[in-house]
Amino acid sequence: RSRLPSRIASRSQARWSVPACVPVRTTSTLSSSVITSAATLRQRLPRQLTSTGVGSPGCVAAGGAGIFQIRAKTLPKEEILTHARTLAPILAQLGLPLILNDYPDLIGPSGAAGCHLGQDDLGIPEARKMLGSSILLGLSTHSPCQALAGQAVGADYLGFGPLYATGTKPDYAPIGPEKIREIVDKVTLPFFGIGGLNPDRVVEASRHGATRVCVVSHLLLAKEPAAAAKEILSRLGSGSFLKEATKS
Repeated sequence: RSRLPSRIASRSQARWSVPACVPVRTTSTLSSSVITSAATLRQRLPRQLTSTGVGSPGCVAAGGAGIFQIRAKTLPKEEILTHARTLAPILAQLGLPLILNDYPDLIGPSGAAGCHLGQDDLGIPEARKMLGSSILLGLSTHSPCQALAGQAVGADYLGFGPLYATGTKPDYAPIGPEKIREIVDKVTLPFFGIGGLNPDRVVEASRHGATRVCVVSHLLLAKEPAAAAKEILSRLGSGSFLKEATKS
């Protein structure tokens, strides 16, 4: 299960424009290739960052985003599906997967490569039975105990946090980046630190062992999302923890 893409997995708030340079093909012509390639995605799960779908997907991808994720808690399912059907083929042409939050039943009709689930959503075993082994399944975890449990039930990757206070998860108290040390030697799945991250906080998270992060607000608010993504990636892995690990 070391199979997620390059460096940045990107969370989209369902706010993007279609890049003019990327022609949109119908989902039906690309959905099979998206799903087929998903079987190999876990072998290249982004080593580092999950970013936001700001501006155009091509713009953020140019900054290093390796996965895009639609997280739109307040939108109707029909609108989420419409956005996903637009975004999935665009990303497929860029060689990038699209992950949908919360709705396993939208994966097939949208052509998305995976589904991200929360602690109160459909369980990973049930989602796996519904979607099969070719679809990526991610799980939000908020403690070392939940991270270990997520690994045990068969998730492909984990979200871990919130590391810091964040408006995207207002009901969760931040667990702090120090908690990363409690899972880094026990969780063998790819996991993404998430919650209130900016360049300086990414350095701190990497110091505790984070090698992948998910960034939302910092990129949504950036005037130049691609440059902001590149900056995040330049900071990730710069902490002493990873430098020491590389020397050993």
